[in-house]
Amino acid sequence: MIKIAFAGNPNVGKTALINALAGSKLKVGNWPGVTVEKKEAHFIFNGEEINLVDLPGVYSLSPYSLEEKVTRDYILYEKPDVIINVVESTNIERNLYLTTLLKELGRPMIIALNFYDEFEKLEYKLDIENFKEMVGLEVIKTSAIKNEGLKELLTKTLEIAKNSSKEVEYNLGFDTALNNDIEEIKKAIRREERYKGILKRYNINFVTIKILERDSYFLERIKNEFELDLSKDFEDFKNELEEKHDEDIETIFSEKRHGVGRGIVQKTVSTSLKSRLDFTDKVDKILLNKVIGLPLFFIAMGLFMTMVINGSAPLNDWVDGFINNFIGKYVGEFLVGTPDVLQSLVIDGIIGGFGGVVVFVPLMLFLYFFLGMLEESGYMTRVAFLMDKIMRKMGLNGKAFVPMIIGFGCSVPAIYATRTLEDHNSRKLTAVMAPFMSCGARLPVYGLFTAAFFGNSAGFVIMSLYLLGIIVAIITGMILKRFDGFKAEEKALIIELPPYRVPSLKVVLNSTFDRTASYIKKAGTTILAVLMILWALTYFPHNGDTSRSYMASAGRVIAPILKPTGFADRWETVAAIVPSIAAKEVVVGFMAQVLKVEEPESDEPEEVTTFAEDLKGQGIDLLVAIKDSAIGVVSFSLGDIFAPPSVEEIEEEGTGIVTATSSLWPNDPLAPLKAYSFMAFILLVIPCIVTLAAIKQEFGYKFMGFVMGIMLIIPYIVSTIIFQVGRLFF
Repeated sequence: MIKIAFAGNPNVGKTALINALAGSKLKVGNWPGVTVEKKEAHFIFNGEEINLVDLPGVYSLSPYSLEEKVTRDYILYEKPDVIINVVESTNIERNLYLTTLLKELGRPMIIALNFYDEFEKLEYKLDIENFKEMVGLEVIKTSAIKNEGLKELLTKTLEIAKNSSKEVEYNLGFDTALNNDIEEIKKAIRREERYKGILKRYNINFVTIKILERDSYFLERIKNEFELDLSKDFEDFKNELEEKHDEDIETIFSEKRHGVGRGIVQKTVSTSLKSRLDFTDKVDKILLNKVIGLPLFFIAMGLFMTMVINGSAPLNDWVDGFINNFIGKYVGEFLVGTPDVLQSLVIDGIIGGFGGVVVFVPLMLFLYFFLGMLEESGYMTRVAFLMDKIMRKMGLNGKAFVPMIIGFGCSVPAIYATRTLEDHNSRKLTAVMAPFMSCGARLPVYGLFTAAFFGNSAGFVIMSLYLLGIIVAIITGMILKRFDGFKAEEKALIIELPPYRVPSLKVVLNSTFDRTASYIKKAGTTILAVLMILWALTYFPHNGDTSRSYMASAGRVIAPILKPTGFADRWETVAAIVPSIAAKEVVVGFMAQVLKVEEPESDEPEEVTTFAEDLKGQGIDLLVAIKDSAIGVVSFSLGDIFAPPSVEEIEEEGTGIVTATSSLWPNDPLAPLKAYSFMAFILLVIPCIVTLAAIKQEFGYKFMGFVMGIMLIIPYIVSTIIFQVGRLFF
């Protein structure tokens, strides 16, 4: 099997190229031992079995981020047969910096000049033969979107894989003086006996430069692998170079690498005065404007979230109905005559648990689709730029704001979106803050309690809860950033703003389905297991009598501890916190059970339908849901995001649930305050099981436990403050 690694800067079209070459979707997972996304594709070409590996997009190979470590280590230790260095044609000079770094690793390599169709539309010219000679590599012009140059790229890559030496000592293109200095050190390294083993594993160019740069990551690997300390080797050479150039050694090599790219572009690329990049510049003057840039961004995000929520809601409802009312109905009929505990286990535990996972799938599809559109268009990189100044006050950079925005739709993809951040501490800090954003799953709870206690003020109350989540997240971030485990490296935000592009629908759809499938795979097993436990706690020991279940007993035991919050004088509200951890919407159904809401008696006989009729009905309902979903996408009412479910929608959980909830604190002037304290607790308490599963996947059990602890302490403090201060004014 021939192993081909794709390396390049972010947003240069590596994934699109792989999909176009392989003709299939990428297999998505995680790199062993780290949370960076791993993408691979396998296929046969001209009788050869080929494995394409999409390495994380990076600007450098210094081991300061997980992405850079993964990319560098994969090439050094997995030793792919060929590297395809994907270079954005419209920004060759910037991309060639990474090309020089890749050449230092000494693997066979070829350049794919991607987006070459855009290069030509800009009326740019490239002396391709001179470019090949100066860069010292084979170069192929490609366009993944238009399928141009793909066969030629693959054919030439296979030719290099079969005919090239596995180790290549490239001319790195530095000026003559520096090249001579490096050659002198290389000769000295070859003469030293203790370097023999090192040179069998690493390319001599890489070894020489990393020793001079005092690359701590590389030197530590050498110390562990060969029990050699190279940290003081060639000290005189290093000092001599720094004195000659009047710069530290890292700056010397950095400037020389940039100079290589600059020199090649100056001699091989010519640009037209009439450039389509003028369009990008003109748009950026508006979207990145210091005054109106942020307001425009928030409007865009509001529209984005509206389309996601409105578009997915009808399909979410259909999935929920299909699982519970169709599958649940016929499985229930199949189980007639079996013990009640088995029926409850299958219907409430297994099917209900499965529904708890898949009901989010339409939301995930819409969320990932629109995220993909924003990413492919080039706008998401500008979001990080816009928010950088604000986020730095919390010890983060602008990229951390994107997961927090996503958290308003769903906390699960918000946790996975922390992968875009460079360092592990920033990821952890953002992962703690994101679940405080009020996701759509909390709206049914807000709807029930605002309908019961606040009447016409419901909209204002819900808006205040969204604001409360943001404030708590910011305060939490500012506190945690002072601790070692959350201190991010003080690095300037270095981000390349690509030109605006029309997104490729094929690329966006592939990304959407891959990400959603990964969500289902990762979340499914965990949530099912926990929901089974919750089912047992609500069913036993009195066979389904919730008011006498273990959960109810636990609620009564915990109630005194939560007494300062105000709402804990009723065991029902305390016990509701536990199922809220499975899914926040469950609180409404739980209240309908424990408050003994009576269903109305109907004089009409129950309609009996056949399986075929029910299946047809589900098909019709699906078509209606798709239609309503399409209408929802183009409904740009921002108020819909914060609008609570109507009383009629809430009453579907059981006739009189609003009335029953309002009777929790009868004739109590503090009842609205207690209700608000409870909603604040539900907002800030441990997120749903699927979110916890995502946190565990990304950061491990220990960190998941830390988040759970934080999100038990903070809601207790906040709800207590709300009630104890609020009661002074009632």
